Amino acid sequence: MFYTYVQIAFHILFTVKSPLDCEIRSVRQIGGNGIDRSFYHIVIDHQGQYSFAPGQYCGILPPGVSSRTNRRHAPRSYSLAPVLNDDGVDGSRCFSLGIRAPIVAPGERERFRDICICSQFLSTAGSGTPVQITGPFGKFVLSPEDLNGETNLLLIATGTGVVPYMGYLDTLLKSHRLGSKHGKILLVFGVQSPDTYLYRAALEKYVSEFYGRLQVLVSYSRHGAESERGYVQDMLLKERRLVQSVCGSDGRSCSIFICGRKSMEKAVLSSLGEVFSQHPDLDCMMSNIKVEVYE
Repeated sequence: MFYTYVQIAFHILFTVKSPLDCEIRSVRQIGGNGIDRSFYHIVIDHQGQYSFAPGQYCGILPPGVSSRTNRRHAPRSYSLAPVLNDDGVDGSRCFSLGIRAPIVAPGERERFRDICICSQFLSTAGSGTPVQITGPFGKFVLSPEDLNGETNLLLIATGTGVVPYMGYLDTLLKSHRLGSKHGKILLVFGVQSPDTYLYRAALEKYVSEFYGRLQVLVSYSRHGAESERGYVQDMLLKERRLVQSVCGSDGRSCSIFICGRKSMEKAVLSSLGEVFSQHPDLDCMMSNIKVEVYE
């Protein structure tokens, strides 16, 4: 696994022993495959007491006690993102999460009693439900050079791995409007089907707002003709010329980010190694890739 972390001082303000009391403002489903998973957009009101850098994550403390340990449930980590325009809330006092939750059939409730506790809690919560959070954590963040528009960006994601990039794009768009000239941004996003293409409308809006600077490539693993299906690592190889152009043109360096399930990490790194096999600074490029993966 390759990591490069920006040398910025981050302060964890809230811990398991001293969490921040917040309130869930809204929960809405934003995707699902109708078989084993659904995806939800959660808006949490922190009353302006919680700040984070785009790319960081928080811990959510689900209520209750584990039947196995007789102790409070452990916190679950979720990437933080700004709220969307159509959430209808004050962005200075709220943030959002994009989560995956299991589809639990009536006959499987016992099996899920002690697993996926936090995602089940969040996905079924109503407006006004209290929730405790910890953090912020993590250094999967944009560098000062990225924020100043000095680099091109290659963002690679699967599933809810797209969530931290929503914060990146929001931040970069705001500085873009202030006059900073950004390089190219390429998001390569792997999903099962159009029904699990998370934040599609928001991403398409970003594409239009960046005026040609942002491009999104979507790889469907279970949709379309068999010859057209593939995973995100396959899309990197299929569109290698485009990927190479982002990471080797216009005199800019390129920052590469990978976020998603741990099972895709090795294959994505292998594809990147093949795509950039002729790059004069291959070792340096690969060693500077920033990775955030989860089980």
